[in-house]
Amino acid sequence: MAFFTSTAHTNSNAVVNSAASDTLEQRLAFLRKVYTLFSCSMVVWMGSALWVSTNDKMLGMVMGIFGSGFIGLLVFMAALFGLLHLTRSTAPPINYIGLALFSILEGFVTAPLIKYSLMATGGEGLAMTDPSNVVLQAFVLTGMVFGGLTTYALTTKRDFSFLGGALWMGFFLLFGLGILAMFGIGESMQMGWGISVAWVLLMGGFVLYDTQNIMKRYPSNMAAAAAATLMIDFIIMFQRILMLLSRRD
Repeated sequence: MAFFTSTAHTNSNAVVNSAASDTLEQRLAFLRKVYTLFSCSMVVWMGSALWVSTNDKMLGMVMGIFGSGFIGLLVFMAALFGLLHLTRSTAPPINYIGLALFSILEGFVTAPLIKYSLMATGGEGLAMTDPSNVVLQAFVLTGMVFGGLTTYALTTKRDFSFLGGALWMGFFLLFGLGILAMFGIGESMQMGWGISVAWVLLMGGFVLYDTQNIMKRYPSNMAAAAAATLMIDFIIMFQRILMLLSRRD
């Protein structure tokens, strides 16, 4: 789910210079690099999320930022966009540093949800490797869905570029509903399972779209930006699946 579109992705030169125009060996090398960076970023993200969720001081700081409502959201979005911009740099190690910091920030944001989910399901004392731990269940389920969709997108001959407009329309609709909920409009709907299911389906579509878009439009020197794009899809899907598994009504 790319929040940035640059001239490197949108003009005709970008398509010519993208990984899709490389040799098979070069394309496979690009994919290996993207998914290696993605996997390492997942470790950093989840590691920081679990650490913050068990550190009362850090957790209180994070919840204080987001407890400020719309201002907290703006602070998060500004930091998010800034770090994503760094991942687009073609000069290592700036892009890798941006990706690492982005992963840590996402971990901080995910921590309160992990804490809430463990409290809601009575799993605070469970080890993260315990099969009954709701966080592990959500991560495994998200990994299975994400892995299946991204593999299908890479191997199928179907073109998912037509999904772009509908996916972004759905994203801004759900994001807008979330903003309204901050002001007390439709707050109960945000807590319902229907919104979470809609987010999961939406991010599933983004996985298909973004996976193919990375191959068609991302130059081979932008593996960090591609990994960040896939991370956003995975993390949002994980958060919503975790919310669904944590429901007890």
